[in-house]
Amino acid sequence: MRLKEAKPVWVTGAGGFIGLHLSRFLAHEGHQVVGFGRRQAPGFVTTTGGAFFSGGVTEEALNAALAAHGRPAAVYHLAGGATVGQSVAEPLRDFEQSVVSAACVLDFLRHHAPDAPVVLASSAAVYGGGHVGSIRVDATLDPYSPYGYHKRMVEELGRSYRAAYGQPVSVARLFSVYGEGLRKQLLWDLCGRLAAGETDIVLGGTGAEMRDWHHVSDVVRLIHRVLPANAASFAVYNGGAGAAASVRTIAAMVLEAWGGNYRLSFSGESRPGDPVNLISDPSGVPDGLQLQVPLSRGIAGYVDWYRAEILAEPVHRLRCAAP
Repeated sequence: MRLKEAKPVWVTGAGGFIGLHLSRFLAHEGHQVVGFGRRQAPGFVTTTGGAFFSGGVTEEALNAALAAHGRPAAVYHLAGGATVGQSVAEPLRDFEQSVVSAACVLDFLRHHAPDAPVVLASSAAVYGGGHVGSIRVDATLDPYSPYGYHKRMVEELGRSYRAAYGQPVSVARLFSVYGEGLRKQLLWDLCGRLAAGETDIVLGGTGAEMRDWHHVSDVVRLIHRVLPANAASFAVYNGGAGAAASVRTIAAMVLEAWGGNYRLSFSGESRPGDPVNLISDPSGVPDGLQLQVPLSRGIAGYVDWYRAEILAEPVHRLRCAAP
């Protein structure tokens, strides 16, 4: 769906990893971007030309944006809890960040922009564990972490506002999103350990856990495309590439891209809430949104980003230097 460039597009969670990439993408497409988040990401204004409202997704922030920039032409709601582990440790905080923020956005739009289409970012965690092979978008939802339950609640909120008030809503269930700028989870932690000089790398789990790795540049194209038109249905999309890779394979690719000699092993102990298999069946993904960034290139690009931006290594050293 192509938006009119004269009207602002709102992105919640715009200070986060995916939100910042999406905001830059939208700005490149010619849209006026208004971002919301707990804190402004460095470079948001200079790289998007947009405005940012700090302090999280609150009624006060939404009212301030409405007064300053007018009604949104569309809303991409990416704000929410960040990880399964954080949700297990602090379930109430995760509920507030995910469910309460979504309710705040949807109810604000009900009053002030009832026709504005909305994309709600969800997660493959709503499917839970026990899946063999790829997961269809109509598979049974059976989350078993607070994170997964809260994302399911966000989806149901969107469904209820579509049914009760006619708000155009679609859901993107994201799988394992990675790319430059990601500062959490496996890739970030592994690069940090390599930068610290570790050579004997022991990771949790078995290494056989399968994930659907999807580069953030491909993900933002998908999120943009699934913005709902004024259709009668409530649409849900799997935001995955169907590109299965084990944690062992991904870790080995990071080590190879980093360069040097390392020993990789796994503890055999998995974290609570981590499923063994989360692979998307991409059959429901709109045409033209298939994977464009090969996994090998994406992982190498992440390692280059880490060494250039986090370690501040000279560019000429990248791809050839061992730690």
